[in-house]
Amino acid sequence: MKKAHLCLLFLLVLSTTTLTESKRGSREVILDNDKVQVVRLIYPSGTESGMHTHQFPNRTVYFIKGGKLELISDDKNKLSTILDVADGKILYLPATTHNVKNIGNTEVILIENEIK
Repeated sequence: MKKAHLCLLFLLVLSTTTLTESKRGSREVILDNDKVQVVRLIYPSGTESGMHTHQFPNRTVYFIKGGKLELISDDKNKLSTILDVADGKILYLPATTHNVKNIGNTEVILIENEIK
């Protein structure tokens, strides 16, 4: 009986981990050299980046396909920021530690340029 409970617990943990991983957007580095890093990010509706830190202070974001994003700070005392961004919009965003979550109904595709 104890083995059955352990097996059930293991399967529950495994399914929760798989569910969490499936809710992540995709990230592809398309250029990385000593001057710049360029990344393509795709966030289907309901997905997120996961908490992460931007290493470089200068960053621009070009929205190929805009939408509604929530930027969630790692600082629990700060309110999250909601961005409702149109296709083709370009933003400058300072380096930060945050989670990006697509809270809209459409896929968001962006190109992020980090100047080293």
